[in-house]
Amino acid sequence: MMLLDILFDIFINIYTSLGYGTKEHKIESKMEKIKSDHPQAYVIYMQNQALFETDAELSKKVLDLDVKNKMVVNNTVNEIYAHFAVAA
Repeated sequence: MMLLDILFDIFINIYTSLGYGTKEHKIESKMEKIKSDHPQAYVIYMQNQALFETDAELSKKVLDLDVKNKMVVNNTVNEIYAHFAVAA
């Protein structure tokens, strides 16, 4: 049982040290998914990546984004454009 616990701890440590499961990775994954439909939003993300990861309101919008729902994605992208004062 102790060996299983050690193996589990090692797996979790490797998983988190590679960045998976972190807020930053989740934000990047969601922005990658909407890149094909909204390339300008992805460019804004790449230029302001630190802001997306540190600003509580902006990161919450992206983390709560349901990428399968086009209407929600469009609304979130419009909010990102408004936040950065970009014409849609």
